[in-house]
Amino acid sequence: MRGDRGSATVEFALTLPAVVLVLAVLLAGARHTADAAVAREAAATAARVALVDGAAAGQRAGAAVSPGRVSVRLATDGGWWVATATLRGAGPLPDVTAVAKAYQP
Repeated sequence: MRGDRGSATVEFALTLPAVVLVLAVLLAGARHTADAAVAREAAATAARVALVDGAAAGQRAGAAVSPGRVSVRLATDGGWWVATATLRGAGPLPDVTAVAKAYQP
């Protein structure tokens, strides 16, 4: 019995960093997924507004989805407005880019 004393503390100390790492990875993945949804929304909004009101209004509308974090580029390709939204990733996460198109007949 004397040899088991303190073994629970050692096991806890050895497993805690792994649990914290797994939790951090899960939270980072959730944040990245949420950022991807915001980037898609910004690109879609920019393309729709550009279709109706022009490129400058589309860029403003797309950037307004997440002020200070998203940048929007608009271009035309035939009858299509193509919006590319890039959202800066938080901390060590990579940036997220999304593309949306709106057709102008």
